[in-house]
Amino acid sequence: MVCRNGIALASDSRGVGYYLILSKRVKKIFQLEERAGAAISGSTGDVQSFVNLLRAEARLYRLQNDRPMSVRSLAQIASNILHERRMFPYVLEAIIAGMDGDLPTLYFLDPVGGKLEEREFAAGGTGATVAYGTLEKEFKRNMAVEEGARLAALSIKTAIERDAATGDGVAVAIIDEKGYRELSEKDVAGLLEQ
Repeated sequence: MVCRNGIALASDSRGVGYYLILSKRVKKIFQLEERAGAAISGSTGDVQSFVNLLRAEARLYRLQNDRPMSVRSLAQIASNILHERRMFPYVLEAIIAGMDGDLPTLYFLDPVGGKLEEREFAAGGTGATVAYGTLEKEFKRNMAVEEGARLAALSIKTAIERDAATGDGVAVAIIDEKGYRELSEKDVAGLLEQ
């Protein structure tokens, strides 16, 4: 979610394979750069491989240019990787987001490399249709990142209640001028109690 002063990312922690819950502690939010991250749903192996590729590209760019890669560039590389594999696609949907200077930036990527810059919010995975309902009802432009984190967590909680493949825990990360940080389980629980 794009906020006035940053980005809020949220996910559940359930890993599924068809109708089987494979894990209740799958990581779906990742730091890619100092002020860039991703929320990715899909096949766990594909997600891990994809994140490793993006992190390697970001590190290589930093070594060659002595500065971090922009969110826009990370999203373009992600789009290129996905498009290159379109005949044997990664089974995933990705949201790449962060701060480009003082500007909160968010991109949604489909499994074959389609890239859309979003001005407000995006959702992916099986619970996306439910999450979108909450986001569209509650989102307000120029929300502070703390408010955005609460709404992002609430949208995941709502999806957990209505989608069988979404479940278990809620994870939240904030990206702002201070950088990328994941909230503790206690902090997430506090957001959901408000």
